[in-house]
Amino acid sequence: DIEGSGCIRHIFFTMPPAFLRTSVLRFWWDDEEHPSVECPASEFFGVGHHYTSLPFSSPVFYVAERYGFNCYAPMPFSRRARIELSNESDKTAAGIFCYASFDSYAADHGIPWRFHAVWRREMPALRRGAPFVLLEAKGSGRLIGVIYHLCRRDPDDRWTHGGADQFFIDGDTPEPGYIYGVGGEDFAHQAWGLYPSEGPYSGAHLVHPRPDIKPAEGPVPFEPHGFEQHDGGRYSLYRFFIPDPIVFKSSLRFEFGSNANEISATTYWYQGEPHAAFCGIPAPKQRYLGTRLAREECLRPLELGLDIPVAVLGPALFTKKPPFDPTRGVDLAARLATDVRQPYGDVVRPPYNITWRRSVVRAGFLDLAAIHRPKCRLAERGLWNYRNLPVPIMSFQLVRFSVKKASRLILRFGIEDRVFVWLNGSDLGTLEVADPCPWECRDLPLDLKAGRHDLIFAATQERLCRWSAWNLYFAFLDARGQLAKGLEFADFAELDATPELWREPWPPEAPIQSDHPRDPLHMR
Repeated sequence: DIEGSGCIRHIFFTMPPAFLRTSVLRFWWDDEEHPSVECPASEFFGVGHHYTSLPFSSPVFYVAERYGFNCYAPMPFSRRARIELSNESDKTAAGIFCYASFDSYAADHGIPWRFHAVWRREMPALRRGAPFVLLEAKGSGRLIGVIYHLCRRDPDDRWTHGGADQFFIDGDTPEPGYIYGVGGEDFAHQAWGLYPSEGPYSGAHLVHPRPDIKPAEGPVPFEPHGFEQHDGGRYSLYRFFIPDPIVFKSSLRFEFGSNANEISATTYWYQGEPHAAFCGIPAPKQRYLGTRLAREECLRPLELGLDIPVAVLGPALFTKKPPFDPTRGVDLAARLATDVRQPYGDVVRPPYNITWRRSVVRAGFLDLAAIHRPKCRLAERGLWNYRNLPVPIMSFQLVRFSVKKASRLILRFGIEDRVFVWLNGSDLGTLEVADPCPWECRDLPLDLKAGRHDLIFAATQERLCRWSAWNLYFAFLDARGQLAKGLEFADFAELDATPELWREPWPPEAPIQSDHPRDPLHMR
C-alpha cells in the first residue's frame, strides 16, 4: 500500500502451489472503487491449467523453473497504489513472499494511463460464431498482451483455427476495420501446428503432449504431428504487443475464435480511468481444470448491437430443387423430412424430421454447425493430400423484422460457398464466391417499404468443408456502411431453441492423462 505518486517497476511473488489458483490478486490505483487488476495469482503470471509453474521469459513476465513469479510491466500511479492478495480457499496459506520495486515521485507525473489485467474462463466454450471474449475496454489506452490457455475438449475438431482473432477498435462495426487475423497458432506466430517455443514477444510455453517432429505417416511426408491436437491436450501461448502496439481512443473489444474447448486467458492493457466493469472471478471450485463454467455464470459481455433473432430449418440435402419453397411463405409449424445423416465425432445419427427452430446471429455470425457439423477426423476427410470433403448440405434461415418508414438498406453476407436470398417471397438472387476457398463478403441492396418483412436466405455447403466449419456472416448496414438502426426483430419465442447437437454427449468423460513433471492433477 503506497501513498503518493510513483511507478511500480517490478513485482516478485511466490507462494505454496496449492494456493496459486484459489488466491486472487487485485490492484487498485488512486483510490478507485473497482480494482484495475483482478486475476487468480497463477494466471496473472501466465500459469494455466492449474499447473504450479510454466517457466518462460518475456519482456513483461519471467516465471522461474519452480515457483518464482516476476512481472516487469510499469505501473504508474498518482496518489496511491494498493495490491491485495486474497486467500479464497478454506485453508490457511503460509510461506507467501513478495516485494515490489517502485519509483517515488515528488509530484504527480501526469501519466494518464493505468495498468490493467483481467482473467476470463469458459468450460466448455461456445462454437464458432460465438467467440471467446478476452477484453472489453472503454476509454483510451493500449493493449500490451495476452496469455492464453486451452485444453482440447471438442472431440470433433482441431482447436487451432476455431476462428479469427478480431480487434474492434473505437466502435468498429459490423466487422474489425484494421486487425482481423486467422487465429490459432498463427496468433502466436507459429504455423502448421503448435510447438514449444519462447520468443521475446510470442511463443508457446506449454504444448502437451509434445508433438513428434518426425514426419507423420501418410502420402505427404512433410506433414508433422503438430498439425493435429490430442483429446485432452493442453496448450499455453502468449503474445505481447510491445513493438507493434494496438492503441485505442474510445473502446477496444478483443475476441478469439473458439471451438467447444476449455479456455482461460489473461489480458493486459493500459487505459485511463474509469474502466468498464470486469466479468468477475468465479468461485474457487470453478477455476480448476475440468470443472464446468458456462458463459452465463460470468458477467455477460457488452453487446455490439449485432445479435439478431433468427429461425433456422435444416439440414437438408442440397439439390437443384430445394425441399422448401420460400416463395410460398413460411409455416413455422411445418415438419420436413430429411435423409441427412448427422455425424458427430464417431457417432452417425439416423435420418430424422426437421422443424423450424429458434437461434441467433451472434455478433454478426450465424453458427450453422449447430444445424449440421460434418465429421472432422483428418484422415477420413482426406486432408493428407489437402483435399476438402464436399458436403452437399443446405439450411434455411428466416429473419422477420419491421421498419417504421421506407428505407434503403444493405445486406452483407460473408460466405465461402453460396447464399440464396428471398424477401417477402420474391427471389433476390444468389450470392456466390467464385473460388470457394476464401471467405468473402457480398453486398445486396434492399429497398424496403414501411412495415413487416420476411427475409429468407439459404446457405449451402456443397463444395467446401474447411476444418468442419460452417457459419455465415450476416449484417444490416445503412447507406454509409454502418450498422443499420431502427429495425425491430421478431424473437420467435414460440419456437424451441436450436439443439446443440455437437455437444451430445458432452464432454468426453475419459480422464486426462499426463506425464508432465509439473502436472499437479493430484491436487484437485
